[in-house]
Amino acid sequence: MITQIYNKLRTSNLNPYWPGHHQGLCDKRYCVVKENTQVAFPNTRVGYRLLDIIVFVPISSYVQVAPYVREIKAALKEFPLWYAGETPIIPDDEKKAYTTSIQYQILKKMEG
Repeated sequence: MITQIYNKLRTSNLNPYWPGHHQGLCDKRYCVVKENTQVAFPNTRVGYRLLDIIVFVPISSYVQVAPYVREIKAALKEFPLWYAGETPIIPDDEKKAYTTSIQYQILKKMEG
């Protein structure tokens, strides 16, 4: 599903990248699509994987963070995701950007 999410963000002109693929400073808004921790529900074969959409907006554009986050969330409404929250907006000195992370849970059948 992560590939479909990435493709949806791309076709919605939301400038997604895979982890480690963006090079240089943040000169325009972009996001990084990244899978995170997988968690099992007790006594079941079901769990979830966290999905992080890490948002970057140029350091000169703090007021553009919230609208960009809303655009990303709207683009992902068609997917069976559970919204799990957002991290605070903080400056990223290395990228010269403001950053936050939108988190979703993706239900999964557990293996192993």
